[in-house]
Amino acid sequence: MPRRYGALYALPAIRWQAGAGLLAQVTQGTAGVGIILVLRGHSGSLVLAGVVVAALWIAAAVARPIQGRLIDRRGSPEVMAVCGVIHGAALAGVVGLSSLHAPGWLLVVFGVLAGLALPPVSTSMRVAWAGAVDLHQRTAAYSLVYLVQELAILIGPVIFAGLTAASSASLALLAVVVIAVSGALVFAASARSPGDRRARAPGPRRGVLRAANMQLLVLVAVLIGSMVGGIQVAAPITASARGAPAVAGLLIAAVSVGGIIGAAIYASGRWRTAPTARLLVLLALVTGSLALVIPAESLIVIGGLLMTAGLSLNPALSTLSLVVDQHVCTRSAGEAFGWLSTGIAGGTGGGAAIAATFAQHQHDPRAGFIVAAVAAATATLVVLAARRRLSRTPAVSREGAR
Repeated sequence: MPRRYGALYALPAIRWQAGAGLLAQVTQGTAGVGIILVLRGHSGSLVLAGVVVAALWIAAAVARPIQGRLIDRRGSPEVMAVCGVIHGAALAGVVGLSSLHAPGWLLVVFGVLAGLALPPVSTSMRVAWAGAVDLHQRTAAYSLVYLVQELAILIGPVIFAGLTAASSASLALLAVVVIAVSGALVFAASARSPGDRRARAPGPRRGVLRAANMQLLVLVAVLIGSMVGGIQVAAPITASARGAPAVAGLLIAAVSVGGIIGAAIYASGRWRTAPTARLLVLLALVTGSLALVIPAESLIVIGGLLMTAGLSLNPALSTLSLVVDQHVCTRSAGEAFGWLSTGIAGGTGGGAAIAATFAQHQHDPRAGFIVAAVAAATATLVVLAARRRLSRTPAVSREGAR
């Protein structure tokens, strides 16, 4: 573990929140596949399962800024506790209703509820930890946020697969739900940290998207999400085209493994350059890696290049959070980070849709990687064109920062 992570773990609140946050996010990697397996088993309809999963993630993307604003006003303990319980109950409802062969519209409603209440773990951690550490520790803190998220996305499906093999998809999903709800409640109980007790002054509030450069930063988040969406579509198509469909999961996992390694390396460094300059370099590195994937033929080479892209992708997301820190005041941080999550989620869905359409019409398995590389290059150019604006810190940024 990097020394800077050790310094963060020395703070009891962060230690508890990181562990609880890991558990609370296990449904992010398992809810989709769990719902598909459960509904297909009970109704036989993949279309209905797909609609329920889509409803969940669309609702989650819409809810993130709202959850963030609630965190700014009420604090993360209340939001995490309420969301954790509702999210778990809604997923359990999907399992129960599917076994009763409930009408499809009712399952979609419960999918929407599960998405609206998806616990805002990453937003809560960033808001709380930004106030609990000094400016020099925020790179490590935000890297830890994404490290925890990647670990949850990797561990969740493993737990679900093991439980499914031992019992059934329905029982496995319910067990994962119990883990996630428990994590959310423990997080809520431990979230009364110095960072979470920041002053939430009354008075007029303007929308976060009106803050200096915030729309530009959300655009960058959308483009990063589009990159991820392109990869998610390209991996299974490419693996299938080369006669090894089972390798698709390994290709996607390569990005996560690279992200975990990249987060650890990035957190251990002492960075003297400004966050905007770092973001530009990191996005350029991701672009280069994805550009090299396009002509690659070997699945081993493709996996290695995707891992290389992941090495820079997670640090880029951490640095994007640092840039947001510079342009949004403390009492609006939750909503700002919520918009980043919405941008990434929306971009992922849009990028996946574009990549799938492109691949179908061009009959080219590389289409998704082309979409991902173009999105990464566009994000790099946006940051390059706006680097002077983004490097200027507005007077309202991060009031009370140490």
